Amino acid sequence: MENIDAYNGGYCVDDKDIILNWTRQCSDNDNLCSFSGPSAPQSRVGTQNDSDSFETTSEEQPLFNFMKGIRRDLRARAPLYKDDWSRPRSIYTVVNATFFAFIVQLIPALIFAELMDRQTEGKLATAEALLSTAIMGIIYAVLAGQPLVIVGITGPVALLLGTSYSLTETFNVEYFPFLFWICFWAGLMHILTAVVGLVSLVWKVTPFTTQIFELFVAVSFIYTSIRDLIEPLYLGQGDTRSDRSAQYASLLIGLITFYVAWTLHFAETWVVFTRQVRTLLSNYNTLLAVVFGTALSYLPGIDLAKDGTGGLDRVTVRLAPWDWQPSANRPWVVSPFEGINTAGIFAAMIPGLMFFLLFIIDHNVSSILTQLPKFKLKKPAAYHWDFFVVGLTFIPCAILGLPPGNGLLPQAPLHVRALCTKSYVTDEHGVKREVVTHVEEQRWSALAQASLLFIALASFQIISWIPRGCLFGIFLYLGLGALHVNEIWERVRLCFVVRKKRPLVPIVRDVPWHTVQLWTFIQLSLALAIFGVAEFVEIGYIYPALLTLLVPLRSYVLERIFKKEDMKHLNPFGEDEDNYQEEQRAIHHTRNDSFDSQELTFPNRAEFRGQGRTNS
Repeated sequence: MENIDAYNGGYCVDDKDIILNWTRQCSDNDNLCSFSGPSAPQSRVGTQNDSDSFETTSEEQPLFNFMKGIRRDLRARAPLYKDDWSRPRSIYTVVNATFFAFIVQLIPALIFAELMDRQTEGKLATAEALLSTAIMGIIYAVLAGQPLVIVGITGPVALLLGTSYSLTETFNVEYFPFLFWICFWAGLMHILTAVVGLVSLVWKVTPFTTQIFELFVAVSFIYTSIRDLIEPLYLGQGDTRSDRSAQYASLLIGLITFYVAWTLHFAETWVVFTRQVRTLLSNYNTLLAVVFGTALSYLPGIDLAKDGTGGLDRVTVRLAPWDWQPSANRPWVVSPFEGINTAGIFAAMIPGLMFFLLFIIDHNVSSILTQLPKFKLKKPAAYHWDFFVVGLTFIPCAILGLPPGNGLLPQAPLHVRALCTKSYVTDEHGVKREVVTHVEEQRWSALAQASLLFIALASFQIISWIPRGCLFGIFLYLGLGALHVNEIWERVRLCFVVRKKRPLVPIVRDVPWHTVQLWTFIQLSLALAIFGVAEFVEIGYIYPALLTLLVPLRSYVLERIFKKEDMKHLNPFGEDEDNYQEEQRAIHHTRNDSFDSQELTFPNRAEFRGQGRTNS
């Protein structure tokens, strides 16, 4: 499900230190991670040479390590490749995770397809979005070192494709040759980055950046969903009363779909039904909401007026059932040199660079969250090789004129969670939490869920039944869900809480409140500024560069303004799990909410912390 109700933590800091140290060794020591046979060791800590130190510093490590990271990743994962295709311990778990991963990425893919269809004037739509997701998913499942990561089209990708569309008019070029060169340059940058070892730059990212990124995405989703639900009303699309009534009906269906998804999102906390039923309702909340909204749209009097006019806008499917042709009137294979000049070819480097800057953060953070210590994975990570494979996925996108994609949040970590065998224990604080006892580490579920998207492509008649209002209602749910758990928004809310009622969490207890307010104001202003550039400025496609600039801004500016002892709480690299649990109980008590440990099981960007890792 697209449950984004996650908080920052839920792991043991000592375990994470072990994982990060292990990963550092795998990047710097040629003799590490030499797993042999299908059974990987329980611990991910590798052996090391006497000459190497477990606590190497960034000064001791070169920025560029040509092919070293990729060789390390392949040496670690290659002996386990056959085991990845072996029979799972529980076939039922793998099948369940397959359908779960398929559903939780199908609905967002349809949403982002609607956005791309609108912003690219029909050049990219549902067919391209689903086909791209299927092809990328299959390539990644077969070739990636860590196949549990689910790849696909994300909201920032759809936004970047839309904002860069105007460049075709600026340089007087056709769109698909321009898209070919965007994918070519971006893929080349990904491959070169993996080869020279610069993937390690993701460890420069701290919560300061990820929190702003998350807030930017949340605000973008909320704005876009509200705009597309309300805009047809005040622009007066259609001249008849029935046309205007259809737009109001679409708005109503969107709000109802949002309400159903949001209500089922918290089904895990209900006291009615069994745990299995509550989990089912929560896991498939968006699917159930879309089915309900679609059924509601076909009630007599809602879809059409008595004279047959005023029908609801539904998902843009120009050919239903699909006849395996592109949405636009063009051949599938793009000719890279027709309809584009030399200036256009090199101009495509600009959005290509933006895709690279976006993916080096978004994909690697998704990969890191998929391999959190709480999942207790036995097989090692492969960050450099996986980023190389992401670069390879740009090749079919360039040739076929498809939108590119990367690791999905929160779908990728939720896919791993669906593969987990769990037990429930009550700790000394009285909090009931999940404990992972086994994870099905294999390639079948990722491969199968990507293959199922071809069935979706053959089911365009069914997809064409879905009202657009349903999709934007789900989009609103995704945005508010991301906002609900964002730490910046949490601190903004605390600013309106009277002093004596604020929870005595470390950031409140140990940092002067005016310092917290200043830090929050800076983050909030930066997030809104990047959102404003992305949505309302002609060169909005540069927003990934602005997000990347947050890293040096934090390192070279803010760390000189704020005290070091305050930065430990304002920009934390990790925290003890007991302190985290107590902090969340205090926050929920202040908000008069009940503390639900289930909220800790849905990871998002804010959970990533570059703890103890400065270079690799």
